[in-house]
Amino acid sequence: MEKDKQLKEILLHSAEGASADFTDRVMKKVHDISATYYQPLVSPGLKKRFIFVFVATVAAIFGLCLLIALADPNVMGWIKSIPVPGVDYNKVLLFILIFWTLFALNTVVQKTFRLNRNP
Repeated sequence: MEKDKQLKEILLHSAEGASADFTDRVMKKVHDISATYYQPLVSPGLKKRFIFVFVATVAAIFGLCLLIALADPNVMGWIKSIPVPGVDYNKVLLFILIFWTLFALNTVVQKTFRLNRNP
């Protein structure tokens, strides 16, 4: 809004020899152009979803904190009592490493082909 006022001031001072409604016509064109080219980066529906997911995540974290604070303080004993099948951590680490390596390689290949298609 301040920039619009500054633009109007510049037009008023520099358009002395122009017609009386020159400034108003130019300002109307500027407003029309800015209205047609402005598009928000995120749609209102997606923005509402982002806010909902954020609030749900914060509520879940807060709820878990309350659950841990109000529950029996022997949380570690409760976690250890859950039966977990034998896990080979080397395989898990290798899987994560291979996954992210292939993900990065795929990204590089896609960018390379995209650059070659658009000269």
